[in-house]
Parts: sequence; C-alpha cells; structure tokens
Amino acid sequence: MRPPKPEKPAHLETRGLVWRPRERHWVGLWIPRQDLAARGYPIKSRRLWPPSSRPTAIPTASDWQDLSAACDVLQNEMLTWGSGILDHDQRAAFDDTLASLIRIYLTHKDSPYHGLRHNVQITYGRRLGYVTRGFGTKRISTLTISDFNEMYRFWLAPKEPNGKRRVSHAHEQMVYVRQAFRFGKALKLMGCREAKDVLDEMEFPNVKRRTTIVSNEQAILIRQEAHRRGLPSIALAQALQTSLGVRQKDAIGEWIPVPDPGLSDVHDGNWKWVVGFRWEEISQDFRLEHRISKSLRGRDAIADQDEGKMKDWRLTLYPMVMEEFALMVGAKPGELHRNTLPASGPIIVAEHNGLPWIDKVFQTNWRKIARKVGIPDNVQNRDSRAGAATDAELKGADIEKLRQGLGHARPDTTRIYKRAESEATAEIAVLRFGGKNSEQ
Repeated sequence: MRPPKPEKPAHLETRGLVWRPRERHWVGLWIPRQDLAARGYPIKSRRLWPPSSRPTAIPTASDWQDLSAACDVLQNEMLTWGSGILDHDQRAAFDDTLASLIRIYLTHKDSPYHGLRHNVQITYGRRLGYVTRGFGTKRISTLTISDFNEMYRFWLAPKEPNGKRRVSHAHEQMVYVRQAFRFGKALKLMGCREAKDVLDEMEFPNVKRRTTIVSNEQAILIRQEAHRRGLPSIALAQALQTSLGVRQKDAIGEWIPVPDPGLSDVHDGNWKWVVGFRWEEISQDFRLEHRISKSLRGRDAIADQDEGKMKDWRLTLYPMVMEEFALMVGAKPGELHRNTLPASGPIIVAEHNGLPWIDKVFQTNWRKIARKVGIPDNVQNRDSRAGAATDAELKGADIEKLRQGLGHARPDTTRIYKRAESEATAEIAVLRFGGKNSEQ
C-alpha cells in the first residue's frame, strides 16, 4: 500500500517541486518551467527526495526546509539562464529589486556562495529564500532604515499567536541580507553601496549566548540509555564529544554530494561521507590525530590536505572513551589493545545500516535519549563542547591552556606551538579525569 503523500508546511514554498508515486514511497523532483525546458534548459529534472539512505522516509519539518532551499537555488539558476544573461555579465540581470540581487548572489560565477560547504549552501539558499519571498519586490534604490527595521520586525514576529518572538531568527536573517548587499556593493550594482552603508549603521538585537551545557553526569546517563536502546554508536559519540570537547561534526562527520571536492571511501548513492573521526587516525598507543572540521574554510579546503588544523588527543587519558572502546570488543578498559579494534573506516556508524549517521537522524535519536533521562529540550547535543570547557575551567584549567585544548588557535601555528598545544590538551584531560600523563 502506497504511503500518504507528504504534506508541505503551510509557510514554505517549494517552487518547481513535483511528486511522483512509486510502489512504496513518493519521489520528489524539481522540474523546470515548461517554456524554458522547451527552449533547451539543460536540467530536465533533479531528484531531491528521498535520500538514498532512507528510501521510504517521510520528510520531517527540517527536511522540508532543505527541500525548499534546494528548490530556491535551482529556480534561481533556471531564471538566470532564462534571462539570456551570460555568466560573465550577470549584472545585466539586476533590476533594482532584492529578488534580482539574491538571484545574482546565488548564481554569479564570482559569488562567495560557490565557495561555501554543502550544508552551509543549503542554509544560505533557505535563508535568502525567506528574503525573496518576504521582500523580493522591494526596490533597492529606495531602501531606508525604515525598510530594514520592517524586515527585522517581520522575522521577529512569533510563528503562532501568543508564541515567542524569534529574536535569533530575525538577527540571523539580517546577517544574510548584509551578505547579499556586500556582494552587490562589490559588483557595483546600483543602490547596493548606499543600502549597505545604511545597514552598517544599524544594530539588530540578538539572543544572549547559550549558557546550557551537557555535564559529565548527563553524558553518562545518555551513554547508559543509548546502550539500553541498542545504540552504542551514540554512546561512543557522546563519550568523544564530552571527553575531547569536539564538535558533533568531528565525531560523526557529514554527508556531502559526490561531485563536491574531497576524496572519500564511504559512499551512499549520490552522497559521500567526510571530516569525521576514522579508525586510521588512532595509533597503536591510542593517540588520535584529526584535522578539525571547523578549520576547513570553504568547500575546497576539504580536498586540500595542507588546509585546516591538525589536533591530537591521548585517548588513554579519557575514561569514557576507553570504556566505550572496551565495550565494543568485550574487554576491560585497562586490558584493551589497539589491534582488537577496527583498523580503518568511520569510528561512528549507525546500527541500522552500518553507515555513518545522517546528522538529523543522529540528532533525533539523541533527543529521544536525552528526554528519557530527564535532560531538558533546551540542552542540545552541541552543548557537549561547552560542557567540556566548563568542566575543565571549574577544575583549574587556565584560559590559555583551555583555548589551546579546544583547538581555537589559528592553523598556521608553528611546530613548537603545536607541541605546547598537545601538552595543554593532555594537562586538561588530567585535570578533568585524573590519570597520569606518561609523556611528562
């Protein structure tokens, strides 16, 4: 029996998206306008749903956001092609409207948009799509402070009656507006310099910095519940994040389209997995050396082995991690040997398919586990890194060693500095978890 057709959230547009039935699921395709297809537009269709790793999945609210963003990008590319404007002269497509500025930003060959990593491009496409849908007809040459305040108030308004104001959403939207005008100014598009100057004189309130953390005690509860649910991969990911103070992306990696820069031996249909922890990065003495994902600036950096910042951890100083490794092979932590663990491949793989987790699926399962053990919804998995920093600070780590231990130094540091950073990381581990730094 065919499942019900996916229902789109009322506030989203998905221009060009059509659904085609299959025996057990629906396929979502982006289709160009018929008149432009007849004129020879090169893309006949683009499959957007379902992901190959979830062939019968129903889109979640977050998935719908991504579908909307993907459709916006494809639609803008199609309209630019349809305008007859050559790549080297896309400025001619500018008609003084915000919609045309955003279309140029997303399609111009020199736009910084093309240098962004895949998931960041999706976010940009979605966010700029909000601008187009809400204010695309506004003429840039007439914009004043009142227009920008109008935009901010529009995005600030609650989604539902008596709901909370969306302060963070509104502030971030104005950040993307600034980005579009910065590029318009660089292209010397009419009115963009003046509009950018007005924006530069304005400040838009934002929420205070996050103060929530995942404590060591909460991490232990999450690990225990993950094991009860038969999800030891989530327990290991939590142990790595809490112990090493790393971002989720370093622990579980990310999936990007196969054509994007970067080599990978892990593929799933049109997607490949990159930047996550791998078994090959752990030496025989349990020293993990990894290129930090945050230090890879732009989509091309993934493919350049000289880009980014290398960081290392002596895993024997982190009891949670060693406990999880021991559980994998049925050994006692003190009797664990490196050669009993896998030699290669991603460290964190999902139990249901043996492949690295899709971030949203990981987050959904993590949230269910967190709720079960009484962790409030305002505490997120990303707060594990803040929890590690807070724990280290409370136990006496000074601010300089903490900065080094979390990998906040620039990637062009000297070899001597890297040695100091490695020692700082180890000293923080000793402060937090006891143990002995055998290299001191």
